[in-house]
Amino acid sequence: GESFVDLFDRATASINRLTQQHRGRDIVAVAHGGTIRAALGLALNLHPEQAVRFETANVSLTMIEHLEAADPEHAWRVAWVNHVPRLG
Repeated sequence: GESFVDLFDRATASINRLTQQHRGRDIVAVAHGGTIRAALGLALNLHPEQAVRFETANVSLTMIEHLEAADPEHAWRVAWVNHVPRLG
């Protein structure tokens, strides 16, 4: 199968492309845990070996924001990870 480094490279390239194509708009993605780990790695400027250490809970929500006006080196903000909405 695909290594996490390969997945990381592929996913972060796609995230960067989609971010540019949809500047200033919300993007909602339904993704596998590996893709979420890659997105967190991109946002936090981590090496893939560090990003793979995140635990992602099934059916949880992760919110990562891209701040258009920010310095490109600090343009990402992780709002929450592994949020599981509760009923009632």
